[in-house]
Amino acid sequence: MRDDMFKVIVERPRLIHGNWLGGGREPGFRQRMARDDVPAKVGMRASHDNRKWLNENLTPLRRFLEKQVGRPWDKVHAELLRGIDQRNTVQQHILKHIDNFVHLDARAEPRIDAKGRQRGIRFMVRDWRGHAQPVEESWRPLFVDPRTGLLRATGASACRARQRRAKAAAAKQADLAVRRVISDTVELRQHGHVWYEVTVAPTPGTRVGDWRYARLTEGERRALPHAYDCLLKREVNCNECATYVTAKRQLGHRELRQHGLRA
Repeated sequence: MRDDMFKVIVERPRLIHGNWLGGGREPGFRQRMARDDVPAKVGMRASHDNRKWLNENLTPLRRFLEKQVGRPWDKVHAELLRGIDQRNTVQQHILKHIDNFVHLDARAEPRIDAKGRQRGIRFMVRDWRGHAQPVEESWRPLFVDPRTGLLRATGASACRARQRRAKAAAAKQADLAVRRVISDTVELRQHGHVWYEVTVAPTPGTRVGDWRYARLTEGERRALPHAYDCLLKREVNCNECATYVTAKRQLGHRELRQHGLRA
């Protein structure tokens, strides 16, 4: 481990509320207030319980731990302690971040198949709610093998990548069941169990982040740019639909058979 590990981890400017909560001060110091209670004027420190917090760069620590896969955890931990002065509060703080990357309390359980036969073992950990889950479904990249004490990879990144691919494939299949793209402006869409040929156009306005959109009041949502969707028969904004329908025409039986929409 590099001798200046504690420097590259903790030496960074502190973050302040508002830097990442939408930009600007408004989301920062009023984010915890009910909208009806927000005064017309408020001090810069109002509504903050923790205005500043450490902004550690934990990537060097993660890279170091990932390079130690296959080594006994006791030796890896001892090497970390040699490079950290535990009498220094800032340096000692690094040890608290080990839990961000390593499961220290994994346990081995027999893997039982559908017929009740043992098929190897699996390693289980507790999630933030206290529920048991396999290590590959967790967010930490490493765990300590309870049988051997060796540091091992959980395979969580590969598991999440498979889940993302499966989710994307399911979403694509679900979209294909109700929508077929003909061109940039023409699509076939199913609505109310009826297929239409529709003309679409980009919904006006700029998309708002999902976390921010969820916090908008009804009045603020109505203030966003809208366009009338003649298929849905209501106004929509760009957070609801990327495109809106400007014209529609119901498909006949011959067209349905031509596009393979009906057997």
